[in-house]
Amino acid sequence: MPVTRRTFLGTAGASLITRNLLRADDDPEVRVAVIGAGARGSDLIRALTTVDGVELAGVCDDYPPHLEQGAKYAGPKTKTFANYRRLLDELKPQAVAIAVPLHAHYQIASDCLSAGCDVFLEKTMCYTIAEARQLAAQVAASQRVFQVGLQRRANPIYKQAQAMIASGMIGQVTSIKAQWHRNNSWRRPVPVPKTDPGWLELERRLNWRLYKAFSGGLMAELGSHQLDVVNWFLGAAPKRVFASGGIDFYRDGREVLDNICCLYEYEVAPPKRDAGARPHTVRVSYTSLCNNAYEGAAELIMGTQGSLYLTSAKGLLFQEKGADAVAWEGGKNAAEANAAVVTAGKTLKLSNDPWAHRGTPFEIDIEAGNDTRDQLVSFIDHVRRRELKTIADAAVGLNDCATILIANQSVEAGGWVDFPKLA
Repeated sequence: MPVTRRTFLGTAGASLITRNLLRADDDPEVRVAVIGAGARGSDLIRALTTVDGVELAGVCDDYPPHLEQGAKYAGPKTKTFANYRRLLDELKPQAVAIAVPLHAHYQIASDCLSAGCDVFLEKTMCYTIAEARQLAAQVAASQRVFQVGLQRRANPIYKQAQAMIASGMIGQVTSIKAQWHRNNSWRRPVPVPKTDPGWLELERRLNWRLYKAFSGGLMAELGSHQLDVVNWFLGAAPKRVFASGGIDFYRDGREVLDNICCLYEYEVAPPKRDAGARPHTVRVSYTSLCNNAYEGAAELIMGTQGSLYLTSAKGLLFQEKGADAVAWEGGKNAAEANAAVVTAGKTLKLSNDPWAHRGTPFEIDIEAGNDTRDQLVSFIDHVRRRELKTIADAAVGLNDCATILIANQSVEAGGWVDFPKLA
């Protein structure tokens, strides 16, 4: 497909518009409660207060400073609770948003489903693959609306990119590179001195992401977003993964890795338009660092006709230059600018310049995007319409959970780990 800026921006143009919640004046508000009012829970609370048709009925957290913070964002009409079961019993909310440490995801989500609530559950879906299987089965039996907080699925840039890939605009996807690089310790300060008898318990509560009993580490907290993008774009789960990582820089008592490097293999079915084509292998490299922020968080999707470089705020399309053309060496200075490859007695020029094949990209961005809010808008809309197929339903969440947790298993095993059977 010849690409112009018009066709780039027009491909699946509807995906650029996040559907806002439309509600008739006589439609009842959706009563929502939030369980977990830490940093991420507070993000959800703030976003929910801006969504039309939502009554934020309750906020729960068993850590008083977080509960106080959540109550401030929610407003004076919202009731507060230190125990989520009491919230469920007293408020009987229609929907619950859950943003608690990973090890508690399964039990709280299961209790909310049993109480008859629709559930928005932050990523990663569960602490173990077995828990994710059980929760997915409970969701199916409950017939409740369920969505995992994988917000790139609500981001207009990623929706546009997925439509472009599906339409064949970058040709056959051959390789994907993704990373989430940061330069900080991931450790939160503890507001009491180490001499305080409650310091250790509070430190583990506030820094739960650093301890294996509560957390899946970098893969669960960061990689879950980006490997979900890969699963989504390729329309498949990986076949296997090899991963290596360690605690090599922040030797501060943490138990989860401070760096990880993964190689995933996917077997991808050909698109329906390519009749007779066979499945092909796509290899995906993923890294996450805590001691260098170069490249930040991004995904590079490489195809035979172009590449997509994606972030949550901008997307760039680079078209391949002369993919089908063969140019032979010419001119006395050619050897200085090109690498020489001898093939069948001829010299084929291939540039070593890392910028040679990029050219001027076609650009897509959003002026005022908020995919955290957009995913909640979508969830509330599904709750109101009783539409069970959300943008990140239990099947999506289960695949994502297994995809990232097998990388942790691979580090521990020191070798390849196959993707498990989930059905």
